[in-house]
Order: sequence, then C-alpha cells, then structure tokens
Amino acid sequence: MLYPATLKVSANNRLTSLNVKGANSAIKRRKILLYLKQKNPDLVFLQETHLEKKDSLLLQRDWIGRVLYSAGSSSQRGVAILIRKNFNIKIFKQQSDEEGRWIALDAELFGIRCTLMNIYAPTADLPGFFVDISNAITQFGNSYIVLGGDFNKVRDPKVDKTYKWGVTRPSQAQKAIDTMEEELDLVDAWRFFHPSDKEFTFYSHPHISYSRIDYFLISRSLLSITEHTTIGTILISDHAPVGMALRLGQLPKCRSTRWRFNSSLLRDEHSVEFIKSEILDYWVNNEGSVSNPVVEWDAFKAVIRGRLIQHCSYLKKRSVQRLQELEVDIKKMENVHSTQSDHSILLELNKLKVEYNSILQKKVVYTLFRTKQKYYEQGERTGRFLAQRAKQQYAQSIISGVQNHGGDLKTDDMDINAIFATSIKVFINQTTLILKILVLFYPL
Repeated sequence: MLYPATLKVSANNRLTSLNVKGANSAIKRRKILLYLKQKNPDLVFLQETHLEKKDSLLLQRDWIGRVLYSAGSSSQRGVAILIRKNFNIKIFKQQSDEEGRWIALDAELFGIRCTLMNIYAPTADLPGFFVDISNAITQFGNSYIVLGGDFNKVRDPKVDKTYKWGVTRPSQAQKAIDTMEEELDLVDAWRFFHPSDKEFTFYSHPHISYSRIDYFLISRSLLSITEHTTIGTILISDHAPVGMALRLGQLPKCRSTRWRFNSSLLRDEHSVEFIKSEILDYWVNNEGSVSNPVVEWDAFKAVIRGRLIQHCSYLKKRSVQRLQELEVDIKKMENVHSTQSDHSILLELNKLKVEYNSILQKKVVYTLFRTKQKYYEQGERTGRFLAQRAKQQYAQSIISGVQNHGGDLKTDDMDINAIFATSIKVFINQTTLILKILVLFYPL
C-alpha cells in the first residue's frame, strides 16, 4: 500500500490555497473567511496576507480554530495556514522564514505523519528560494509532503498561460522547481489529474493574460488517496483558489445548539410579509381551538419557529445557489476572456463579479452584526472584554447535557439528538391525542 495500513480512509479532508492580495481590513478578512467557508476546507493556505505579526491572529475567528503564520509587512508578503475548528491534526514542529515567504509544519493527520508547507515565492527569478524550500522540507524527514501556495512560476508555458510573447526558455527558478520535484518525488496534483486541461489561477491586468502559478505539489505516494483537485474562480483577489481533497478520516461531530430568531429577517421586506402572513394564518385557523391559552400560545411558538426555520433555510439555499451560479458563469466568462480580449466581455465579467461580491458583502454585514466583530477588533482595551463576551455567547449556545426520561444525564451529541427526537415524537403523539379528544367532545 502507498499509505499506512492502519489508516482508516473514510472521508474527504479538503485543502485550499489562495493568494488573497491583502487581508489587513476587517471587511476584507470577513469576506475571505466567508468565501472560504463555502468551500468547506479543513486546512487553508493563504498568501499575501499583508499582516504584521501583531495582526496575524485576527484571522482566528468564526470557523477557524488556529492560525499559524509567517508575518510580512502591512503592504506585502505574509503567509498563513488556517486550521478548521476541531480538525484532527497534531503538530510536532513549526518552522518559517522571517520575511513572510513560507511556513512549514511537521504534523500528523489521521495517522499520517507529513510535512505541510505554504509558500509565496518571489516574482523575480531566484532559484535559491526553492533550494531553501527543499532543504527545509528535507530537515523534517517525512515521507509524505504537501507543498502548496503561490509559486509565481508556470510549469509549462504552452498550457499554463495565455500570454506567450517573449517566452524562449525556462527560467532558473522553474528549473529549481523541477529539480526539487524530482529530488523529493513530488507531483503537480492538479496537472496529474488534468493532463490536457487549460485552467488558470491568476489574471494579470497589466498584461491582460491568464496563467496557472498556484498549485499543490504532493508526494507521489499520496496520489492514491487524492479524491480530486480543483481550480476555482478569480473573485476575492486576482488569484483563484486551488483545492484538493484527501481521504484521511472523518470530521468531529457538531455540537447541538439552541435556536435563536434571526433578527435580520425584520430588515427584509419580503420576510416581514411572510412572518405577518404566517402569524395571521395560524390565529385565523387555530384561535379558540383549545381552552387553555398557555397550550395555544406554546403551540403557536412551535409552529412559527418551524416556519421560520424553513424560511431561513430557503433563503440560505437560494443565496448559495445564486453564488454557485454566478461562480459558474464567471468561470465561463473568464475562459472566453482568456481567448478573446474583448472589452464587452470584460464588462460583463466585471458585472457578474460585482453581483457576486454584493451578495457576499451582505453576508459579511450580517455576520458583523451578529458577532459585533467591528468592536472586537478596535483596540486592546475593549478587545479583551469583547473577546470574553464572545466566548460566553458561544458557551451559552452549547447544549452540554440533557436528562433522558429515566433521569440520566447524557452529554454525547448522538444521545442528545436521540432524546430530543424522542421527546418531539411524544409531544406530537400527545398533541394529536388531545386534538382527537377535543374533536370528539366539541365537534365542529
């Protein structure tokens, strides 16, 4: 076997790499995290964060449980590895440079001891950079390697770029990448699974050209557990995200949380009309159906809650579907624009991107409203108080334990869900019985 026999291959674990071209504003950080969350990654390699050391941990929020970084300056460089909360990873050692160009981890993922490395290579022809990268990887001594990021070099100009003027011979840096690939037995994962496809990860506005300079180089022995590799759409910056899925294990179970009313619905005209209609419909059909007003009121709350959950689910699905449709349309337009430098095509492409970012912006505003993120990030004095408050809010949303009908306390998520399911069934059965009795004694 090409991977340890003790490894239980049962689920996909997703890795995403993206050059964000700056994450030093609160809105941009929120937009990046919201965009990436839709990709559902477990590990994220970010390049060009433009965050200094004191600001790099601002990325550790929401679904991000840990941030490991090599800081740059407020205007250039900076790389970071983001780890999803509760992701099963054990880190033995961390190493990075002092310029914000690379960070490497000696880690264990679901039984596999491997080297994870995120790089942001110089645009200049500096082969020594990749020699240093190769040496750093070799020092860890692991058999399994995942090297990803912005290499700033195309592998094959014939298929990996649209702008070919002046291309004569491979640069010294390209040769250094080839040498490193051979010495460490690495493979360009996307090109391996897409040998003849033409897709690009970077758009150069000055040159009006596309190129593929972002990719994952992985150990050849990991190809057997590689589910798929993808190139996304150029949206958040002038780079597209690069994704890869490995069958390495299962994600931890989610915790059960209390339901809370989504107050942002009150700012949406259609949602307000929906709520009014549902309230009116309930009382028209059910007012006076039972003699006990408490039972009537509790039943009303249960019904409205169910309808609100259904409505919010519909809105979320519609929003996600529209984002996916836009992403597909943008990808198609990019492919057309990469072959036809037509101004009208570029205008249509930008129009689609504006709509995409508008929807994403609304989501960002909502999350900022819910978490008070803008206050969370304003200064050291208020930061500690609000950070503690955020922890308290998260703790309040967790259902840590529930007593079953026998009075035993259960804290396991599956047990909690089973108890709730049983209680709901009992409630429905009892309610149905009561209604039948009422109809029997008080026929219409």
